[in-house]
Amino acid sequence: MAWRDKLRPASFRGVPFKVDTATLTAGRRLARHEYPQRDIPFMEDMGRKAREYKVEALIVGADYMDGRDALIAAIEESGAGQLVHPYYGTLQVVVAGECQITESTQHGGLARITIPFIEAGQQQEPEAATDTQAVLAAQYETCDAAFAADFAEDFSIDGQPDFVVQDALDSVNAALRLPGMSLGNLASVRANPLSPLSTLLPENLLTSLGNPQRLARGLLALVRNTSNVLGLFDFALPQVASGVQTPARTAQNSNRSALDGLIRQAATARRIMELVSSEPATLDDARAARSEIVSRADAVLLTESTGQAAGDALVQLRTDAVAHFATITPSLPRLTRLLPQAVRPSLVLAHDFYGDDWLAAGREDEIIARNRVRHPGFVPAGQTVLLVT
Repeated sequence: MAWRDKLRPASFRGVPFKVDTATLTAGRRLARHEYPQRDIPFMEDMGRKAREYKVEALIVGADYMDGRDALIAAIEESGAGQLVHPYYGTLQVVVAGECQITESTQHGGLARITIPFIEAGQQQEPEAATDTQAVLAAQYETCDAAFAADFAEDFSIDGQPDFVVQDALDSVNAALRLPGMSLGNLASVRANPLSPLSTLLPENLLTSLGNPQRLARGLLALVRNTSNVLGLFDFALPQVASGVQTPARTAQNSNRSALDGLIRQAATARRIMELVSSEPATLDDARAARSEIVSRADAVLLTESTGQAAGDALVQLRTDAVAHFATITPSLPRLTRLLPQAVRPSLVLAHDFYGDDWLAAGREDEIIARNRVRHPGFVPAGQTVLLVT
């Protein structure tokens, strides 16, 4: 296609005109720094310079005055307008300064209008974004405070017989024996008496039972440091059956229920924080994490041991977690499912699906890990393979 065939009919704000000559001014904005006693200057690049288009428009014909007046009106209109440039296509521009209109009796029926345009660009303002991780961290602290407050209301050994105190001690020890709930190096804990974990030391535990707030803070700190949070969801203290429900027996069951609820609430909050701190590789991974957050939070909220303060705090944590995933899911890739008809090496599968970029993107290793391929040379046929798109 010849260059003349690529030229477009020129117009500004819908007013057509012919073009004699057109120039473009482009470049970079530079800040020149020349320092005293130095022979070498420094040029600081400040970004691209606004493009300036200078067009010499021609309005020709016996009725050229109508076209001239229409173009003048378009030039004098405020704001950005659409310029169809014969060489550079459709542009959003503003008229930069003065225009010159030349007419003469020697060249009757012709108005020559020199118009300087400059690209309109766009108003870009800083976008406010919520730091969802910071919001979640703050709400996590609120949850721990609410869990401890509710626990302190329901757990008490004050004025209770010895068997209730012993049962409370045994229940706490049962929680400390859960996988990942070890105090670790006791000497290190003893060296820091201000640590919440010091309340759980064997020599301090009986005293801590009389201060439920301190006891709760110690258990919550332990849950935060646990290496096996999923194992805590199996913790359950059965209620003690009795033919006659005495005040002591009621207190015993209340303490068990309070401790059971505290561990589950703390484990749920810790698991939610684990999930939001992870970086999902795909949209499917993010959806699975969000679904687990909702289901685990709902499971705790529906139990009788969850008080009002703990329930409100956990609901807000769940809401903040869902909002966090809403901010990251739009940019995540999706999973697609492929059913190989023949056994092929993972390398061949990656190249066929992703093209020449498979190696740089590490796609082969991704396929092997995501689909748990036993041998990279033999991806089984007839079994669905998950691929990131």
